[in-house]
Amino acid sequence: MVSHAGRIAIGIDVGTSAVKAVAITESGSTVSRTSAPYATATPFEGAAVQDPDAWWEAALASTRELVEALVAAGESPGPETTPISLTGQMHTSVFLDESGEPVHPAVLWSDKRSTLECRTIEEREPAFAEITGNPAMPAFTVAHTLWLRDNRRHLFDRVRVILNPKDEIRRRLGAGVATEYSDASGTGFMDTRSGHWADAVLERLTLSHDLLPRIVSSHAVTGQVGAFDRFPDDDPLRRLTGTPVIGGGGDQATQAVALGVTEPGRLGLSLGTSGVAFSASAEPRLGAFRHSYDDLWLTLDSTHAAGLALQWFSEVTRTSLPDLAPDPAAFDDLPIFLPYLQGHRDGGGGAPGSFIGLDARHSRDDLAYSVMEGVAFELRRLADGVDGTGASTVHIGGGGARSQSWRQIIANTFGREVRYADRGSAYGAAVLAAEAAGWWPDAAGLEHDEELTAPDPAAMHAASERNRAFTTYSRLLAGVS
Repeated sequence: MVSHAGRIAIGIDVGTSAVKAVAITESGSTVSRTSAPYATATPFEGAAVQDPDAWWEAALASTRELVEALVAAGESPGPETTPISLTGQMHTSVFLDESGEPVHPAVLWSDKRSTLECRTIEEREPAFAEITGNPAMPAFTVAHTLWLRDNRRHLFDRVRVILNPKDEIRRRLGAGVATEYSDASGTGFMDTRSGHWADAVLERLTLSHDLLPRIVSSHAVTGQVGAFDRFPDDDPLRRLTGTPVIGGGGDQATQAVALGVTEPGRLGLSLGTSGVAFSASAEPRLGAFRHSYDDLWLTLDSTHAAGLALQWFSEVTRTSLPDLAPDPAAFDDLPIFLPYLQGHRDGGGGAPGSFIGLDARHSRDDLAYSVMEGVAFELRRLADGVDGTGASTVHIGGGGARSQSWRQIIANTFGREVRYADRGSAYGAAVLAAEAAGWWPDAAGLEHDEELTAPDPAAMHAASERNRAFTTYSRLLAGVS
């Protein structure tokens, strides 16, 4: 590892499957990155929960490893040179009692138990979508909160504050009880235009404003690391005691920062466990959340299974994934894959996960191609809904985007150039830390290390025909799910 001795910014991402930490230099180069995994529990149908203690242990492990790598590279991380910013899975809810202990496992964005509560929300506040920017969905904190109150009242009565994952790590770091605009807008509790908690929604749902943290800018310092001064003298984490902690952003907001989707007219895709299409806009639209930049909104839509679909396929076939030649013309008789393995984001009806047109002659590679293609078709459908400008280029990131085959399939499906950068949400959080420290004026100029994939003109027609079949089957099967 080459030394970059000087100022280093750290980003910590409390993701759906792991905590990821990254350190970047003033020029934007990545010095080191680490990760530590944890599990999601599904104790019964529709439930998806995690242990906040597992997040904390993973955050400690990944950050400790990162600091060790920095020191080995000749860096001197500390409060004067190393600001920290946080990001994490949006919508996931942590319910804490007076002593700061979780009263219930954290309810994930993919938890589907609160469908009835969503109806209650929109019945009690008909203007909910107009106020918050989104219809009520089972993914949102507001729905999780009503579910806990209506189904676990003895636990809800102990709740004193509700946080999202990155903000729980902030609190445990000793850097304050706070959130910022992007994550706040994803709770369903915020007035997306004013940037304040929506008193009308809280009143209609008979919930107390006191349950919610203060909201700050993504670039604001919320406090300093205080938790590590209790650690042994030889623990590398002690070096970060007193380090300023920046507001940060929800994972989709910081992914947008990392990919340069920081001005209107840019379209981004995140190909992680879930798949997300997003664009920046100067005005809020239905389906928009606040960006990490105060004057921007992020219009996005998502599917629960993107990388998850390919992981599922690998696990059930007990094989590693092949490197495929992404030529739809050679695969025109392959099954159509509908990637709805975890249902739909709104919790409502829709087509089930399916292979359509499966035949005994189809091989493992054929089906793997169909899975990647089906996710690409679903991302195209989502992108058509969020891209109000007809962006000529698609900026893509996330673990699944490391596959050149998948990027080519996406380029052919979209009929647009794909620009890939191996920069995730943790990187975007680190950018915010560097900006807050005054090192960079903004996130511009991060395109120097992008890989470009152009659509194959000969393959685009075949992709278009199969995409039409995908749309038709999705609609036909929506009534049988």
